[in-house]
Amino acid sequence: MDYQRMWHWINEIIDRILSGLVVFLRLILSGLRSYYDRLRDVVEMAGAETGLLALSLSVNRRLHFLERTFWRAVLVSSVITALVLSRLQLERYFSSPTVISVDRDYRGWNGSLPAVTLCYYDHIDSFKANEYIQEAWNVSIIDEDYFYFMDFLYAVVNATAGNYAELAKFAEDERFDSIDLYEMIIRVDRPFEQVISSFDSNFQVNVQTVMTERGACYAINSPMSAVLSGQPVAYELMPQPLSCQYGKQQCYIRMDLYESTGVLDVHSPFEVSATEANIVALHKSDEITASFKVLETVASKNLRDLSVAQRKCVFNNEETSNLKIYSKSLCLARCRAVMALEMCNCVPFFYPYVEGPSCNPAGFECLLDFKWPIWALHICKCPSTCTEIEYTMQTVKKSSWGVKNNEEVASSETATSSFRWDLIPPKVRMRRDVVYSFEDLVSFGGVLALFVGVSVMGLVEICHVIIFNMLLDLFSVLRLLYGHLRGCCRRGNRKSKANNHRLEQQRLSLADTAELPPFDYVN
Repeated sequence: MDYQRMWHWINEIIDRILSGLVVFLRLILSGLRSYYDRLRDVVEMAGAETGLLALSLSVNRRLHFLERTFWRAVLVSSVITALVLSRLQLERYFSSPTVISVDRDYRGWNGSLPAVTLCYYDHIDSFKANEYIQEAWNVSIIDEDYFYFMDFLYAVVNATAGNYAELAKFAEDERFDSIDLYEMIIRVDRPFEQVISSFDSNFQVNVQTVMTERGACYAINSPMSAVLSGQPVAYELMPQPLSCQYGKQQCYIRMDLYESTGVLDVHSPFEVSATEANIVALHKSDEITASFKVLETVASKNLRDLSVAQRKCVFNNEETSNLKIYSKSLCLARCRAVMALEMCNCVPFFYPYVEGPSCNPAGFECLLDFKWPIWALHICKCPSTCTEIEYTMQTVKKSSWGVKNNEEVASSETATSSFRWDLIPPKVRMRRDVVYSFEDLVSFGGVLALFVGVSVMGLVEICHVIIFNMLLDLFSVLRLLYGHLRGCCRRGNRKSKANNHRLEQQRLSLADTAELPPFDYVN
């Protein structure tokens, strides 16, 4: 009996829940129907105010269902097409808004002369080397290990980023672990003098000692090489390279060498020595005249308004996350140094501008095991500079000063060598220009007018009508809820007041009863 009663009770609960759900769903459907009718009225109102015929016809109840469907399809397809074309325009603005064009008005151009990085063959001062060996290891020239330490000095001084195998042979000797190789090179280096002359006798060509991936060298007419010293340098305070006006001046620089010879690397004055493209070997008694063809890339003024990702290049005076002053060759060199630091926890002495512990011979042996920097050349990627100067050797004239053989060269104290480099006036140059700027995004209005038939003001009016009517409906619902809650509160207050009044009456009746005198019973 109890089981049947419980089952009957459960069925009643289920029936009540289902009936409540049905009523709730009916309320939701009726609300959605009324909301849809209200939205259709609002859309029709917006179409009428903005003059957009397709918007009004798509919700017009007097039209046939198929006709309304046709206009809705036309409206939706037009909006989708406009959105797709607008997205393509935005992608073009963010991905490739620049173009490289060709300038041919060469008569008024000014250009910079190439920079030269000169690395001497033999630049160890024997007297300084003897002092350093005596001070560092307490070994003199009469000791048996003297030539062993001298070989170490020559291995360090002649080491390059591409050839440091001789230095790695000293990795097992612990006496070299605490030696600062960069400081050692500076102390035993023999200074050289060059006689620099140019077409402009009033201009002093800048010459500075730098540490490159080829070792200690001299940078001539290369302001960017000041970064290689490791000292903070402001781009505005860097010396300017020698420049000339093409076609009106004979642009050249001449350098005379005494006592020794070396290897020359001709590169842009706004880059550092890092390539093998224009290497010239200069021996004693050689007189070399090289003519270079220049291809310059300039940038328009509004190119700086774009981001680095948009223009895909960096200006020299732009500060990046790694470099205060930017050049592509400097960025690649720093990348190779950072990879050496990650592999062997040390930085080769070729990169004094990169923070980190300096490599000792054991560190170079570690780098040799990793075949650094061969595979790093394929991994390191850096963006180009927005303004570039590329020099290509066009002609080379080499002559000797009448020395017959190498013995006479070695014995001749007056034997000198010279190198002169000049420019062939260019007739074309490249220009990076902005072909699609932020102002060109006004073409969105043409797309909207072509496919949707509305302007920006029309879109604002549509949004205003829709949002205004939605807010009116929202305030109406909130006002209705507020009135309902207020009525409930008033009814509750009335009930509470009635209950309080009833309790007061009961208390009064009890109090009156309590004040009556006791009854006297009469027998």
